[in-house]
Amino acid sequence: MSKKLNSILSANGFNDPDNGQSLYQKLSSSIIRAIIGKQLVEGDKLPPTRLLGQDLSLSRSTVIKAYEILCAEKYIRSVQGSGYFVNDVQHKKIKHSLRTASSKDIKPSVSKRAKSFRRYATLMNHSDSKGIAFRPGLPPLDVFPVRQWQILTNNYWKEVTFSEMSYGSPLGLESLRKNIADYLKIYRNINCEHEQVVIVTGSLHSLSIVGDLLLDEGDKVVIENPTYANAIAIFRSLKAKVIAAQLDSEGLSLESLKKAKVKDPKLVYVTPSNQYPSGVKMSLDRRLELLDWTQKRNCLILEDDYDHEFSNWENPITSIFGLDNSNSVIYQGTFNKLLHPSIRLGYLIVPPYLVADIKAICEQSIRFVSPITQKIMSAFIEKDHLSNHLRKVVQISSERRNFFIECFNKYFGQSITLDLNDGLHLIAKLPPNVDDIEMSKFLEENGIIAFPYSKYFPKGQKENGLLMGYSSVAPRIIEERIARMHKLLAEYNGIEVT
Repeated sequence: MSKKLNSILSANGFNDPDNGQSLYQKLSSSIIRAIIGKQLVEGDKLPPTRLLGQDLSLSRSTVIKAYEILCAEKYIRSVQGSGYFVNDVQHKKIKHSLRTASSKDIKPSVSKRAKSFRRYATLMNHSDSKGIAFRPGLPPLDVFPVRQWQILTNNYWKEVTFSEMSYGSPLGLESLRKNIADYLKIYRNINCEHEQVVIVTGSLHSLSIVGDLLLDEGDKVVIENPTYANAIAIFRSLKAKVIAAQLDSEGLSLESLKKAKVKDPKLVYVTPSNQYPSGVKMSLDRRLELLDWTQKRNCLILEDDYDHEFSNWENPITSIFGLDNSNSVIYQGTFNKLLHPSIRLGYLIVPPYLVADIKAICEQSIRFVSPITQKIMSAFIEKDHLSNHLRKVVQISSERRNFFIECFNKYFGQSITLDLNDGLHLIAKLPPNVDDIEMSKFLEENGIIAFPYSKYFPKGQKENGLLMGYSSVAPRIIEERIARMHKLLAEYNGIEVT
């Protein structure tokens, strides 16, 4: 029935271009059309949710939600222990229109750029689950100073002027940009003018702005291999030519670029303070070599310093931006991994000659960052709340990291080993015969989030593994979820868990 249903769903619009519906809505609508059109009749049994999800490359939760809608509208019924069956809808008052296709139904096609973004969306790592164990990249959410933020919010509304409620600069609130510049001087040894700071929502927003700023179709972008999966998706969606540079013990290997005979790249995207996701720290010598290499080729560096505080607290190395004396580095950072992702706040530091162009881009695109959030964040930095919070999250993250490693080794021993690094995640290495993408889906269906490592490799040999975050999860939950994961994987094909 599963293969038959796939063709029926396709004939009823499931694979049509996006019409604004979510996936579960598209699935339920396609099944309803099939039932109304009598391609599915009373008594037909629908495939199990897991099987249909695998066949359609959907999560099981998406299929369950679609089935729940169909049950609620009485198109199908659930029989405990047996599955889902089509109801008799002969006497049901049909609310859905069954218009036949006509020339009036033809709509303009989307742009080539939109098609490109849709094509590469599958490269990104994301999860529909609301759970946090063990989602990579989350800070200790439970220690965020909610009370202090609330007080600052209340103060904002007491003191706000009418002019502050109007439109602001597309580059961001001036007071926040000044405070960020001061913060970076203290904590990252970066000297810049506040006019160079651009307020964004986070890393993806930064990548999007830089892509619009620099990249035309066919331009070459050098990235690390492996690297941030969402960066791979964005650069490929922009139709740039992605060139993967291998890593060695000092970071991005320039030798691998020489062997590949790379010519005229436009941009080099790197994560030097804590390479994402491998955790390799780029040495000072390599940073200087990379600067020299790019300057000789009239190429810019995009330095993503996404979790500097967590990975460079004890022995920080000067940023590439701080070493640059030729205005050839764009620097991006985020508060989402230091405070919490829902704050949607980050920043770019750009060479002075690019400020006017970025301002023009921001003026003509969506202004994501709320002025209210910017104002509160500015006060949060100014009153030293960020500095105090920073010390607390570094300490708690370190404690939870150690506890996670202890628990993981206790349950898995040498069956599955952890590749350790100083960031907000650890990598559980899997056997070559195990599909980490399928395992990631399987774990998410059972309440555990872990991103597949193979998605971070743009080219060449891919490694199997799971990226697992630990710092957002309290110790009691860490042990509980690792125990559950151990039980689940003991039954998983291809994994031998003792």
